[in-house]
Amino acid sequence: MEPPSNHHPRMKGRFQCHVFICANERSEGECCAARGAFELLRCMKQHARALGVDKEGGLMIYKSGCFGLCQSGPNVVVYPTGEWLAVSTAEQAVALIDRLAGEISPPRP
Repeated sequence: MEPPSNHHPRMKGRFQCHVFICANERSEGECCAARGAFELLRCMKQHARALGVDKEGGLMIYKSGCFGLCQSGPNVVVYPTGEWLAVSTAEQAVALIDRLAGEISPPRP
């Protein structure tokens, strides 16, 4: 039996940029969810939608599990650049999406 392929043909290059925000919740201690991660996730998604970059060929924003840096969160990782950020305000979230939107190449026909 042949092993599964690592690449789904319909998914290749679907989005140019992926933004992961930790939304982990802990019953004790610090966590990104308690620091407003869900509100920031909502803000980033709404702003990307308003800019029209939330479609195929643009950027995709996801909630994620813990990155292990709870004391400095909410934490965000951007791919494919591998950039790690601490985003703590709606203004920072909007600025990040604005910057990433400006870096996206227009989709090819």
